[in-house]
Amino acid sequence: MSIDPQSLEDTVQKGMAEQLGGEWTVACPDSLEVQAGLTSNCVATGADGETLDVSITQTDDQGNITWEVQSNNLDVTKLQDTVASQLAEQLGGEWTVACPADVPLQQDLVTDCEATSADGQSGTITVTQTDDQGNISWEAS
Repeated sequence: MSIDPQSLEDTVQKGMAEQLGGEWTVACPDSLEVQAGLTSNCVATGADGETLDVSITQTDDQGNITWEVQSNNLDVTKLQDTVASQLAEQLGGEWTVACPADVPLQQDLVTDCEATSADGQSGTITVTQTDDQGNISWEAS
């Protein structure tokens, strides 16, 4: 048994319009076998041409699904925690790192963050995305 692709696309399209607003066209794989826990990806295109990846997860063996728009942004919380931890290892003490909230995933994109230690030291951290998967390198300046 397989999931009806048109029904799947309609469900996601309606949900995106309700949650994100606007009109969306959704394209999913033509053939998805019904299997609890199975995941797949669809692509949603907005009226403005913006495309978003949508992750589909089958919640049971009856073809019911949940869906989630995949973020096209860097996980800033993870970035801040990673850099703060590495600063603590390298320099000692406790560090807090603050970066811009919405940083797109983009290889070679450079972003400046501010680091502050518990004892009042501060500086700029220059973060460079080494790929489009969220991996980074950084240096203090």
